[in-house]
Amino acid sequence: MKRAIFVSCLIVILMWLSFLSDCVLPGEFATVGILPRTSSGLKGILFAPFIHGDIGHICSNTGAIFVLTLVLFWIYREIAWKVWILSMLMDGALVWLLARCSYHIGMSGVIFALLGFLLAIGIFRFSIKTLLISVLIFLLYGGCI
Repeated sequence: MKRAIFVSCLIVILMWLSFLSDCVLPGEFATVGILPRTSSGLKGILFAPFIHGDIGHICSNTGAIFVLTLVLFWIYREIAWKVWILSMLMDGALVWLLARCSYHIGMSGVIFALLGFLLAIGIFRFSIKTLLISVLIFLLYGGCI
């Protein structure tokens, strides 16, 4: 559980440090986001999840990414990093390939990927524990769908 809390806090801290840096430093961090179908937009696949446009945007992503990351790293610790990183990369790649041509930032895609994983694995593993976790996640975040 300590590792899960540490990783969740680390991700949230990185998000907030990026946001606060964007507030005080000159320039616009959003330009490091994903710009679809451009070579310069590829770097956004790694950086965009940690960049947020305003306080409302980062606040709406903070709670969800903390809880979903916590559950992922607590319950599925042996595959958690793979799932988290793959979620970030797949979301970024799909945005880069399919989204409209403007900068895309934020953690929402990773949130939806983790939500999908946590819901699906509970159904496919056929264990009471994972099914209960899926139901809990659905009750907390099912409205996102």
